[in-house]
This record gives sequence, structure tokens and C-alpha cells, in this order.
Amino acid sequence: MAPSPTTGATVRPCVPTLPSTARVADVNTAIDEVGAVIVADLVDPAVLDRLRSDLAPWVERTPAGSRSGDPEWELFHGRNTVRINGIAAKSTAFLDVCLDETVLGVADRRLIPEGGSTQISDTQLIAIGPGEPAQYLHRDQTGWPWFNGLLPDGPEITVIAMVAVTDCSDENGATRVVPYSHLRPDTDDLFDPANAVPAEMSAGSVLFFSGKTVHGGGANRTVDEWRCALHLSYLLGWLRPEEAHAFALPHPVAAALPRRAKELLGFAEYNPAPHGGGRLWLVDFEDPARVLESAHREPNPHL
Repeated sequence: MAPSPTTGATVRPCVPTLPSTARVADVNTAIDEVGAVIVADLVDPAVLDRLRSDLAPWVERTPAGSRSGDPEWELFHGRNTVRINGIAAKSTAFLDVCLDETVLGVADRRLIPEGGSTQISDTQLIAIGPGEPAQYLHRDQTGWPWFNGLLPDGPEITVIAMVAVTDCSDENGATRVVPYSHLRPDTDDLFDPANAVPAEMSAGSVLFFSGKTVHGGGANRTVDEWRCALHLSYLLGWLRPEEAHAFALPHPVAAALPRRAKELLGFAEYNPAPHGGGRLWLVDFEDPARVLESAHREPNPHL
């Protein structure tokens, strides 16, 4: 906490909010400074309605809790939280979100200078149910632990866009963020829940934050209200993503995707030119996107 320059009273840090017209540069400046920022009402209402309609049946038939069988993951995932992956195969509205010029623009400007390309690591609808306690605080980049030793000055490896599918309030489990945590190395006090503030936002707004930023799902203290948000994480193109998109998305569907979506979901080569480095993720030295497309014109032994 910091004293107010005018009154001297203690001021609690908060997650700043920008209008939907904010420039990509302004969004990234806010992330650089605070670690997180909300862009209000960024997603078109019609796109949001399609996303809700497409995913509602999946939420209804998916049991809450972790399916990992690991006690630590069960605690992390939440016992009354529904998590659904493979959103690209479950909603056509997904493309409108992941290719949005602000959402993708923020990710590209943070990641391409570090590694030449951007991919999607995780597509996850998170529905926090009534009575769910707060998730423990963490950094998303911990999934690639080698980079933790470089904190806070290491490269940006992942950036997250959290889309509010419903209103997200302090009462129903809005994501809690520790402002300025992306500027600090790991210390015990940094992960103290008392340092976290709720990123409250209306449906259609998007919370952007760095993979270095300490955060966690909030406690849902309501009786009958579910908090739903789409966790969309972008990753350096040469790292292994969290989600195995090649298994989650049927190949005929992937073949029909726009080229940029193929690249983001791992159905195209990693080619960092002109940033240096070699081509990766090839099929007989061929771009998988071309192999995939040809497979639906004629049989291919690779698919």
C-alpha cells in the first residue's frame, strides 16, 4: 500500500480500467506498470451471447472439481469449479475473441519480440460455483519453471486475456490480482492474500495480465451465482503449450481455420524469421498447415 499524495492516507492499489477504445499500446503500458489492466466492454455483445449459448450445455454436463486424481491439482482447480478446455472445438465465437485486434495485438506486442511468434497455450472456461474458497495465489509462468529463476527481469513468456462471460464481482469470485507483483521476485509475503485485490468487471470486459503477475480465482460467497470467465493464455511460439490442441480440435475443423488461427493453435510451423532461429514443428520439413489442408483433398499418411 502507498500513501495518497494529497491526504497522506493509505491507498490500496487497484487494477486500472481502460475503455474499449483503448489502444494496444496503452493496454501494454498498463500491464508494464501495474501487471494487469481491465478493458471494459471489449467483446461484442453478440459474440458474448454466442459464447454463452455454445458453452452452456458443456457447463451443465461437466462435473465440478479436478479430474487429475492429484490432491494438489484438486485444491488448485477447486472442488466446486467447472473447467472446460478445447473451446476452439466447442464455440465458433472463440475465433472472434482470440483473433480480436486488441486481444491478439496485446499478446503479439508482448511476445513476438521475445521469440518471433505467438501461440495459444490454454483455452479454458472457468465457472466458479457458490461456496468455492479462494484459489491460492500463483503466477501463470510457473508452468515453465525454468523462467522463475529469472524473475522479475526475465522475458515475458505468457500473457493472459481473461474474458468475463458473466459479471465478475468480489462476491462471486472475481480474479484477485497482486498489483506490481510482476516487478518482484518470489517472496513469501508476495503471495499473502491480503495483498490481492479483486478485478471486478462487467460481462464482456477483459482482464489482461502478465504471466509474471501473482493472481488467483476469488472466493464465491454467493448462494446461487456462478462466475464464468474464459481464460485465454498466449505463449511464446517455441514453448510447449498447456493444452494439446491437436487432440482437442478435430482435424477437419482445424483445416478450415484461418491461417492465423492455425498458427495460434499449433497447426502450423514455428518460423521465427526475421528474429533468428530455425523452423520447428514440421512434417517432413513441410509446414503442418499445408499437410493438414492437403489431407482433406486427398489421403495423407501423416493424418
